[in-house]
Amino acid sequence: MSSVTLSRIGRILLVIFLEGIAVLLALYQGLSGVYTDEAKYLLNIPYPHPPLARSLFHAMEFLPQQELLVRIVLATLLIQAVWLVGSLARNLSIEKRVTLCGFWLFSGAVLFQAGTIMMAPLTALQGLLFVWLYFREENVSLGWIALMWLASLFTAYQAILYLPIVFVLIWRSPESFLKKVIAFCIPLLLVVLYVLTNPLAIASFTSAGGQNAALSLGTIAKQAFSSWLFAGSAVFSVVGTVAVFRSKKRELIGSFLLVALFLCVSFRAYYSILFLPLFVAGVIAHSETLKRESLFLALHILAAVYIFSVASLQFYENTARTVMRTVNQSSQEGVVLIAGGFGHQWQYESTSPIFRYRPALLSKAKAVVCLEECPGIDRYAFYQVSNLAQEVWIRQHIPYTTPQTSVRHR
Repeated sequence: MSSVTLSRIGRILLVIFLEGIAVLLALYQGLSGVYTDEAKYLLNIPYPHPPLARSLFHAMEFLPQQELLVRIVLATLLIQAVWLVGSLARNLSIEKRVTLCGFWLFSGAVLFQAGTIMMAPLTALQGLLFVWLYFREENVSLGWIALMWLASLFTAYQAILYLPIVFVLIWRSPESFLKKVIAFCIPLLLVVLYVLTNPLAIASFTSAGGQNAALSLGTIAKQAFSSWLFAGSAVFSVVGTVAVFRSKKRELIGSFLLVALFLCVSFRAYYSILFLPLFVAGVIAHSETLKRESLFLALHILAAVYIFSVASLQFYENTARTVMRTVNQSSQEGVVLIAGGFGHQWQYESTSPIFRYRPALLSKAKAVVCLEECPGIDRYAFYQVSNLAQEVWIRQHIPYTTPQTSVRHR
């Protein structure tokens, strides 16, 4: 058997192995059910992000395992992206190439976000693709770059953080000045137009921009630093950041500072993954930073193991999935009333319309979930489910009439 055949077999086996890891991570993320942000995307609720990715997710609604399929697809993209990292490192020594690929796979942001139904991993992958094009020796069609820029912005607004890299990509194109201006500006103008015509998007910007306003500078700095450290399991974070600044490439430094500033203004733990494409870019741009590859990779893997050992892993269903499974089994027709604050995960898990609890709607309800006190429920023929941690009431019989308005439901 030739060495080429063995190489192909080895690649196939490695792809299968990586896919196994992706599926396991997706299955783990699905153990607890969907979270409220994930439910927004699966239900295609028009905030906080533009419609491209969430519309694709929602298009799979007819599938019996929509959630699991989306998780596996997203986990696969994030894990198999290591081949793109390997392609970026093709001119480095085999030791540095393997180390950089190991850095990607054992980064905290990859291990804990592969399989989550969020936009941040998709944006990070788009950032990695921009980095790959940035280091590509051959010229890339300006039209394809503009299309990718548009798709990234309409996946999540955070794609704007990679603007300095995209600017250089477009500006070094041999096309005319006018075409380059159009390729760079039109996608930006379209996303601005979308925001201005979507009040929910404006509201989400206002909310995100002010969420850290009440925090001290010390707390904000600590959050951003922890997120940066977690992104690359400490070792890759340090090596990648040092390499970015040693490279003296203004576009890489600019994007890095934009991501760091964004985390200070609008902190969410899952945004840490946005650093990873820049860490990769830094190592490619200044590979001399990556010395003693074996030691760095060993420390990186140990750091990833430590993060796993101290993380609060969840292997049980969230309340919404447990409760709604019982409610959905009821043969009665009607709406589900929920007393107290609840997120979109309740809507995703329910097969019936969800309403906020009001005593006037009890006659139309098949079930009532009491996250807080439910006054007036004793006047109707409900029985309480005894084997649930939450207070849940199911109606024995109901002449059903559909109310006029409802919360968006699955």
